[in-house]
Amino acid sequence: MMLGRMVRRWIGRSAGVMSVALVCLACSSEERPDGDTDAAVAPAVVVSNSTLHVASLPDSGDAAALVDSLSREGWEAIVAPRGGGQETWPVVVNVPGDGALSGLAGFALRRQGLAGDVIPPRSSRQSLAVQVKRVNGGAHGMSAHVRWVLSSDRRALLVVEDPSAVENDPVPNGFAMATEGKPLIQRDSVWDVAPSPDWARVAYARAYTTAMGETDTIPPSEWHRLAGRVGLLESMVRKHAFPTSGMVVAYGSARPFVVDVMSATAGDTASDLGLPIAEGWRLAWTSGGARLAIGAPPELISDDGMASRWRLVDPATGAPRGATTPAALEQLRWTEGPTLDVSTPIDMQQRRAFRLSDGDVESEGGWIRVFARDGTRLRVPRIVGPGLALTTTANGEFIVAIAPDPNAKSYEPPNHLVVYHIIHR
Repeated sequence: MMLGRMVRRWIGRSAGVMSVALVCLACSSEERPDGDTDAAVAPAVVVSNSTLHVASLPDSGDAAALVDSLSREGWEAIVAPRGGGQETWPVVVNVPGDGALSGLAGFALRRQGLAGDVIPPRSSRQSLAVQVKRVNGGAHGMSAHVRWVLSSDRRALLVVEDPSAVENDPVPNGFAMATEGKPLIQRDSVWDVAPSPDWARVAYARAYTTAMGETDTIPPSEWHRLAGRVGLLESMVRKHAFPTSGMVVAYGSARPFVVDVMSATAGDTASDLGLPIAEGWRLAWTSGGARLAIGAPPELISDDGMASRWRLVDPATGAPRGATTPAALEQLRWTEGPTLDVSTPIDMQQRRAFRLSDGDVESEGGWIRVFARDGTRLRVPRIVGPGLALTTTANGEFIVAIAPDPNAKSYEPPNHLVVYHIIHR
């Protein structure tokens, strides 16, 4: 690839600068057909930018040429002023986000052979502003399944990272629900999650577990502690607890919560409505959204076990509203994504593209770019962040992606599931 050869040539001229084995960041920016322009306006949220040092070159002309190439690929790159006594010209790029995004971008750049060192922020002319949020901040295990579902108008999506355990024992999941023009909702440690049919609410069952011990019984103190975490009577928690391991004595409990997606405080767990129910192995809604369905765990528990029976409750109070069957419940059409596995690599270099109402989102060579449309033409791309794009909302405000995980342990998958939130472009 042209850019890879050019960068290696420039860096090769510089004594004492790191060697580079750079995977090309190339991405096409040819003209595209015109499309709709009914993009929703994102909330006015200020996101600070960060600066990454990419390379230092002994010749100012080479540094300027490298900046020009990086700019064509979507980076906001500049030649920074030389410090006192410095004999090389530093090339830096501005990252359109805070420390989380700069850390992720710097990690990806270092893996591709560039420095990616964070340096003090410099003035920026950029209009793009991005936030990044990992879908699951809890346990990942050695493997995790990825799935997502979009609303009929594609302006909202729900994505789940579902870890697996040895012997298929239950492991809590993490999810993120993104609605254009609304706060991003992300929660860890849940057994299940389901959006209402109109996508105005989302219900999730918070997962609670006892500590694993070496005895064959759960001591009273542990039951008391579990009930305190659930926030319900101990007798209720004990009645509906279920085993979570086939190897040791351990139990789990659940409690359903309902979030008003349209609320300005939806991103804060303090606004979640907890129902007075110690159940929630599986959740669903009736077709009209008037009732929330609570599914009981199967007798032989497993991470992907189906509900053994269903009952309806009032989603505002938790009051019982009778039994039901799966046929009466809203069925979600999930899309299964790549499995995050410690031993199975994911091709992060592959190209994926998504048409927006006013542009495109593309990922190739391990980087995600957004193209904004100017009339019938697409303007120069802008780098959003590293990763492989899986899906987007209709206007590209939210992008679900698999990205390299800077904090992954040796026994964990090297990549993790994230949501990029484009605040402004």
